[in-house]
Amino acid sequence: MPEQAKVIRKRIKSVSATKKITRTMEMVATAKLKSAQQRVQSSGPYLEQLRQLMREIGGSGVDVSKWPYFEVRPGKRTLLFLLTANRGLCGAFNANLIRLARDTCRAKEKDGHTLRVRVAGKKGIMALRYQGFKPEKTYIDELVDKPTPKDAEFFLKELVTPFLQNEVDEVLVVYPHWESVGRQPPTVLRLLPIAPEEKGAASAIPPIFEPSPEGILDRLLPLYGRQLMYSILAETVASEQLARRMAMKLATDNASDMVNHLTRQYNKARQAQITKEIAEILGGSEALKE
Repeated sequence: MPEQAKVIRKRIKSVSATKKITRTMEMVATAKLKSAQQRVQSSGPYLEQLRQLMREIGGSGVDVSKWPYFEVRPGKRTLLFLLTANRGLCGAFNANLIRLARDTCRAKEKDGHTLRVRVAGKKGIMALRYQGFKPEKTYIDELVDKPTPKDAEFFLKELVTPFLQNEVDEVLVVYPHWESVGRQPPTVLRLLPIAPEEKGAASAIPPIFEPSPEGILDRLLPLYGRQLMYSILAETVASEQLARRMAMKLATDNASDMVNHLTRQYNKARQAQITKEIAEILGGSEALKE
């Protein structure tokens, strides 16, 4: 019985130490999530305005075929870019993204596509290599917790260049799309070619473009691509921190429950040990009286 109480006491200390770690990680993830969520919220309105302008230009009847970004090619050469995290301990965040990328790759290969894969994040790199894929390019240090427009320009250039050089026919991005605090589903986004924006309800007063729709589109496309890539990076970081905070909170709560359970077991073991010792003392006393 003394040995059992000693073992339980060691387990309580071990679980309590783990609880301190998970609690600290939860607090760090919460702090990082606040700034990451602000980046997502601040980039959203700007991207929406760019999309609205793209819709208005598309609805004006301008011929977009002169820009290669809109070129829809009949070939089946696909470049898939997967975004994951460099670190784990964030629940099913990485696993869901990797599963979607894997299923997309297999579906494309089954459809006869020639596939090229690029991966950002240690977890995605290791998982895809283990599953038999061979990423042609990987990015680890380039993936940061506080993405900037410069980071967006880097990744955009990495993905746009093969398309403009006619090496691939489409570029897909697998990332967690931030819809709300409670929902960030893994998403496959076709980055290139840019899908023509469909015109919505006809406006009573058509917009006036100055100097011209073509001139605006020349300057708009680089801004649109950079902002879209920045939003993708920002949403990935925010989703990762949210997933880590939730995972660490769950781990902390489970550790608290385990400590309470072990404490009850320890108290029962100590009580049984004390009762046994008292019984032995009383038995010895009665034996001396006889």
